[in-house]
Amino acid sequence: MEIWDLIDENGNKTGKTMVKGEPIPKGMYHSGADVWIINSENKIFIQKRSPKKKLSPNVWAMTGGSIIKGETSIQTIERETLEELAIKINVDNLKFVKRFNTDEVFIDTYLCRQDIELNDIVMQENEVSEVKWATFEEIEELFNNGQFIEYRWEFIRDIIKAEITRGE
Repeated sequence: MEIWDLIDENGNKTGKTMVKGEPIPKGMYHSGADVWIINSENKIFIQKRSPKKKLSPNVWAMTGGSIIKGETSIQTIERETLEELAIKINVDNLKFVKRFNTDEVFIDTYLCRQDIELNDIVMQENEVSEVKWATFEEIEELFNNGQFIEYRWEFIRDIIKAEITRGE
């Protein structure tokens, strides 16, 4: 059972909590964290959400998840990459780039430069059905065709484009 801190419209903790799956009280939010992993070839790691997922099944996304009570966003990224993919993210390479909110979630967004062997990944069946390295253009196409999770790429694409351009 996951317990989430509730936060107000300004992103501040309220001292109240909720259990994952319960409706979020009106005017409240919870926190999440995403990581966009970019390899030395300037490709972006993406994962296809399991068809078993309640929200946004069978679409491509970055790695991330909800911040559990008492966790930092970096700890969430460490936990999610380990649970969903059996990989250890190099937290020394994490670079915070943006915090934004979507409907009921404030999301801390990070970039991470790291090479990962796809063969080393062990996917958590209930979370992930496929993984791959994609170019910026491939993700753009997935997004434009409705095959990429909403409320993520549109907030980060310009930052990722600048990061990739710097890395070339």
